Amino acid sequence: MRFTTEQRLDDGVLEREFTLGEIPGILWTPASASAPVPLILLGHPPLGLRKMYPRLVARARRAAADGFAAATIELPGSGDRPRWAAAEQARADLRRALEAGEPVSDEIVDALVLPLVDRAVPETQAALDALLSLPEIGGPVGYSGGVISVGIRLAVVEPRIAAAGLFAGSLVPRTMF
Repeated sequence: MRFTTEQRLDDGVLEREFTLGEIPGILWTPASASAPVPLILLGHPPLGLRKMYPRLVARARRAAADGFAAATIELPGSGDRPRWAAAEQARADLRRALEAGEPVSDEIVDALVLPLVDRAVPETQAALDALLSLPEIGGPVGYSGGVISVGIRLAVVEPRIAAAGLFAGSLVPRTMF
């Protein structure tokens, strides 16, 4: 993990952008933490960190006010990260179905969500490893929001996740149930 920027927000929250290999992310920590603080991983839709920043920073500030650090990473295939053809095709198929007023097929949902989950979960685990190695971050760890299927998989496979708040609308493949 390499920190690339650092700034204090007006409420004292420390915001640091980082990269983990090729994965960009942001870490927010409370202004006055005297001991390692618990961490909330902030999920978001695959629209890019820059587009989601206002909502993410608001959630991070709320977490910091409650004594938690918060962090997020850019999802695979979104923001400035390289796209992959299969995901772009699945997004196009989804848009076509929605614009035509047709039901979204299981095949479209699987093609759109499962590859994202397969890539995002190991990347989130790698970020979690790096974040928990920082002296100011401790446990427990929670996951909040984002692509519901990523949160489900993390909650199932990652023993360091003590709680997951899954909200917002996103497509969930039948295999996730």
